[in-house]
Amino acid sequence: MNVLVTGGTGILGRHVVTGLGQSGHRIRILSRHPGASVDAVQGDLRTGAGIREAVAGMDAVVHCATGVRESLTSRNVDVKGTGRLLAAAREAGTKHFVFISIVGIEGVAFPYYRTKLEAEALVRQGVVPWSILRATQFHELMEFYLGALSLLPGVTPVPFRWRFQPVDPKEVAQRLVEVVLAQPGGQLEDFGGPEIHDFKSIAESWLAARKQSRKLVKLWLPFRFSRQFSEGHLTTPDHKNGKITFAAYLADKYAQPSTQYCK
Repeated sequence: MNVLVTGGTGILGRHVVTGLGQSGHRIRILSRHPGASVDAVQGDLRTGAGIREAVAGMDAVVHCATGVRESLTSRNVDVKGTGRLLAAAREAGTKHFVFISIVGIEGVAFPYYRTKLEAEALVRQGVVPWSILRATQFHELMEFYLGALSLLPGVTPVPFRWRFQPVDPKEVAQRLVEVVLAQPGGQLEDFGGPEIHDFKSIAESWLAARKQSRKLVKLWLPFRFSRQFSEGHLTTPDHKNGKITFAAYLADKYAQPSTQYCK
C-alpha cells in the first residue's frame, strides 16, 4: 500500500512512518522541511503548495499534521489545510483518509479543540472514505505543560485537579498503522493511556524523575476550560489501551547515564 503521512517528522508522525515502513509499505511524507531519508514532497498545508503532488498515487493518507505550535486556533493548517488535503485526496482517488484527533474535545471550551472539531467535521463529510481515531494526551505534552509552568525559579505552579490519561505516541502510532491498513471505519473507539492521574501527581512524578526540588504550588485558573480539565473530560476511563505508563516513560527518559550507556 502507498501511504502519505502528514506531520511525518513530528512526535506522532515519525512513529507512524516507522511502523508502516516495518510493515513493508511505501511511505511518503508531506513536509515544509523534508529530509532525505524517506520519500518526501515539500509542501505546506497552510498554502496548499505541494499537496496535489504529495497525494498523487497514494492509496491512503494518515493526517497527523497540526499547526498548534504556531497558534492555539491554527485554522490555516488544521481546518483549511485539512480541507485542501481532502479535496486533493478525492481528486487523486485516495481510498482511505485517517485523521488523528483528541479524546473529549467536544466537552472542553478551549480554542484549539474547537479547531480540531471543525477539522473532524470536514472529514466526516465523506469526500474520501474515512476513519477518525481520538487519543488522549501524549507523555511529551505533559512535560511541555510542566516545563512552561516551571519558568519561575524554584517553584512550579500547577492546577492540581486537572485530570489526564497520558499515552505513549508509539502506541498510538501502532494503532494508526492498524487503522490505515484496514477498511475505513468511521469514528473509532477512543485510544487512552493506561492510567488516569491528577496533574499534581503527574508533576510530582516529573520533578522526582528529574531530581528537582522545586516547590509545587496550587494554581487556580478562572477559566471554563480549566474546570472542564478538572472534571476529566479529556479522559476515557473505558479505553485504557496503552501499556506504557507515565512513570515508565519518565524512568526510561531520565535513567542514570550509567544504565543507559555501557562502556
